[in-house]
Amino acid sequence: MRLAPLLLLLVPLALVLLQLLLRWGLQRRSELLRSAHTHRPLQRQDAPIAVEVDVDSSPLFDSPAPREALPHYLVLDTETQDILHEEEVGIEFAPSPIILLSWQVLDATGACLSEETHLIRRSASITEEATALHGITTEQMECEGEELRPVLERLLQAMSEAKVLVAHNVRFHRTLVLSELEAIGLPTASLEALPTLCTMERGRVLGFKRRTSGEAAYPKLSELFGYLYLHQPAVHVRFRQKGLRDVRLCAACLRQLIV
Repeated sequence: MRLAPLLLLLVPLALVLLQLLLRWGLQRRSELLRSAHTHRPLQRQDAPIAVEVDVDSSPLFDSPAPREALPHYLVLDTETQDILHEEEVGIEFAPSPIILLSWQVLDATGACLSEETHLIRRSASITEEATALHGITTEQMECEGEELRPVLERLLQAMSEAKVLVAHNVRFHRTLVLSELEAIGLPTASLEALPTLCTMERGRVLGFKRRTSGEAAYPKLSELFGYLYLHQPAVHVRFRQKGLRDVRLCAACLRQLIV
């Protein structure tokens, strides 16, 4: 008999709680139905928004080395008077004169110690196809270009302090520089002996770019950067000068590849 008063109190409370739960369930069902009508299914989403980076202002390319850091990597890029198909590896090609030579010296962590870019004056004109690729005109070369020998001597000095030569298709850029050194009688031993690291080869090993056959393909430098930093190869790169663009992209890729 003593339970009767307690039951009289608990039964109304249980009924109120049950009513609240039913009301919450109906409200939740209504919200889910509205969501289904106002949001598209995942498989129907639009393509990813195009990503843009600026090599002259983005903090992704700002990695200064501490004062006590020592040279380790030399990241190299060249631009030429004629168009050469540098994406191909393992083929013989006739070197074209270098009209732009750029490099960064990095420490063992990939932080930047120094950066240089040099426009080279040549006697022959730059082809229209090459200008369309790198944006350097014959007039600009004639007005702003430097003599080749002093630039190569500066590069050799930087190479003498480095432990590894890095480039996107390092064989291509190395062959061009060796050709120029030999043509004007400067020593080639330091460059020939320097170990190399190719970001294009490393990018192929990652396997994110494929041919129609399914075989892993060599990524462009911007594609490798997009994959490593933004998780999508499609990225638009803004720049003021292509030589520095490629050196900065390559150095940034290297920092991710050596982590």
